Amino acid sequence: MHYLKYFILFIFSSYLFFNSCDVIDEPFKDNTFIPIDTSSTIIGDTLVQTERAVIVEDFTGHRCKNCPKASKAIRELDSLFGSKIVPLAIHAGPSNFTGTNNDYPIDFTTQEGDDIATHFGIFALPMGLVQRLDYPNSHQKTYSAWSALTFLELAKSPEALFSLNAEYDSLSRTAVLNYSVELSSNQTNPLWIAVYIKESEIIAPQLMPNNARNETYIHKNVFRNAPLGPLGNLISQNGGEVGQIFNGSITSNLDPLLNAKECEWVILLYDKSNYKVIQPGSTLVYP
Repeated sequence: MHYLKYFILFIFSSYLFFNSCDVIDEPFKDNTFIPIDTSSTIIGDTLVQTERAVIVEDFTGHRCKNCPKASKAIRELDSLFGSKIVPLAIHAGPSNFTGTNNDYPIDFTTQEGDDIATHFGIFALPMGLVQRLDYPNSHQKTYSAWSALTFLELAKSPEALFSLNAEYDSLSRTAVLNYSVELSSNQTNPLWIAVYIKESEIIAPQLMPNNARNETYIHKNVFRNAPLGPLGNLISQNGGEVGQIFNGSITSNLDPLLNAKECEWVILLYDKSNYKVIQPGSTLVYP
């Protein structure tokens, strides 16, 4: 029954994707369908995951005319799965797609985002990573492949689950993420944690597929910084056993230009031997 559910959803999503991918409404509007999200629960101020989640990293640019199609693919996945999907839009890559000028004055690029793109060899946009699968030879995925890969990943049992608690001091703009991650499967390779901050609801110009400049485009899930660096930190050299728990805390001083109420923490537990994400998670910076 579990797999039947995902198969039905896969057929529905495939129909939705292939019949709408090349049609971009301007301006984009939020989907009216609200998913039933059972991937996490809130206990006090703490988010506790109960199911597997998948990160989709969208390498994008505000002067890339096909990049809105990739953003639409993300929204369709989000409408189906809610917080089971952790989207991250990283503005990095060729400067003719990401650079600024009079028509596109806001610089969304970051040094950490550029470092991630360089590490994964991103030289064309739009391009993406789903759970950072298949590194180093076939990890780059076009947006038309994200849906099927996400369905397959979500059909698997979780290998680890996060509990996340965020604190925010609005006077000092100090953000703190406290995390606990419990292994649901044995891991034998080095385990690393990477932590990012993203921001949504940013209104800024975007080049559209019809070559028009949309001045009121809403940019979502924009990568802003990486408090632990682009690839994060080691938490266990030898993996761990089922039931083993790793705890930690990360502090970041939020840039004054960021809207704290539209920012989220993104955290990844991954296998350093192949960069495969074991479990991602996200929670609001300003709880």
